[in-house]
Amino acid sequence: MVKTDTRALSAAPPRAILIWSDGRDLYTEFHGPDGAPIVIRYHLTTTGLSQVLGLVKERSFDCVDHASPFNIGNIQPTNQPGTPTQRDNARAVLRQMKILV
Repeated sequence: MVKTDTRALSAAPPRAILIWSDGRDLYTEFHGPDGAPIVIRYHLTTTGLSQVLGLVKERSFDCVDHASPFNIGNIQPTNQPGTPTQRDNARAVLRQMKILV
């Protein structure tokens, strides 16, 4: 019997956009209607960044599958790392650093 690896290559939803820069321009990559990747170049300026964020916003609303059970905000860890004492100590340090209130 051959065991196949069923791990996801990415946790990003299908509507996700990959964004990177080469120091001069911003690039976005996302799946087109036929599944082929589409890459768009923007100027590395505040206007270009605004356009990229507009694309991210547009795609997030256009491609949302409301029937999908996937919601990253609802993912709960199956087991919490550390002991209760270690977690309490970590919270105390974060409170001292004023990261937690």
